Amino acid sequence: MATAERLFGINNYLRFAVAPGKFADAIYQEGTLWVSNSEGYGIACGPRANALATWERYTLPREATAPDRSEIRGRWDFFARSLILRESPAVPAVPATKTDLQIANFLEAHSPDSSVKPGDPEIQSWTTLLDQSGEISAVGAIVQWQSGEFCLASIATHTAQRGRGLATRLVTTMVERCEELGARQVGLGVYAENYSAKRVYSKCGFTLMNEFTSYSRV
Repeated sequence: MATAERLFGINNYLRFAVAPGKFADAIYQEGTLWVSNSEGYGIACGPRANALATWERYTLPREATAPDRSEIRGRWDFFARSLILRESPAVPAVPATKTDLQIANFLEAHSPDSSVKPGDPEIQSWTTLLDQSGEISAVGAIVQWQSGEFCLASIATHTAQRGRGLATRLVTTMVERCEELGARQVGLGVYAENYSAKRVYSKCGFTLMNEFTSYSRV
């Protein structure tokens, strides 16, 4: 991990993605890191990134050549930002005042491809913004990955209320909550084509760290 930080900065994707309990092996060569876990999954970062023969699933930089016998699972970007470590909460946490079923229904209607749904074991809490009638306007989950790092996920705004700054308010509140939880950094992944979301994350202090393509071997 020290090598990853030296090469790619403290908020590099490997810090977030590598679960210590599932780490299997790492190779470093000429500015490139290959990291494997015990489940046949691998990540390569650096100018020579490619897939190792033992990997069944793998994530490579967008500019890497697609490996033979591989199928694209998705193209996405990873953002991260450093946080202020708070000794005590500066802003009261905004609880999810809606039930899991209401949140699930909202995501199904307005963001069906969301990465996590109620019941996912990684979820630490949901944050919701409500409209004047008490219905959900925007929602997002704070999750803790197996690496121990905190990420934001399933950030969604009501389709009829987009463009009103709700996503910015939501993400700002979620970042403050992560600070209250003692996180020193927070990350998030977003589909590469979701330009409006990426503008929100940049506005909220996140920096684009990596552009990835994920593959499965066929």
